[in-house]
Amino acid sequence: MPATMSNTTYSPQEIADRLGRHVNSIRRNLREGELKGEKFSNEWIVTEEALQEWLPAPIYREHFANDEA
Repeated sequence: MPATMSNTTYSPQEIADRLGRHVNSIRRNLREGELKGEKFSNEWIVTEEALQEWLPAPIYREHFANDEA
């Protein structure tokens, strides 16, 4: 059964905080197309689906999947 589509989105700062990385490295990943996102009002927005595609599954589960509990 396919995973249900989530409406959850993250800012680069939220992603950086959860992963223990600097926000500029997340923005660089977005600019270089490694992480998919869209700009809105001069800020990147990353969907949960894009984050799942970008991160290895164990890292995603550790830092993001526990939100659904």
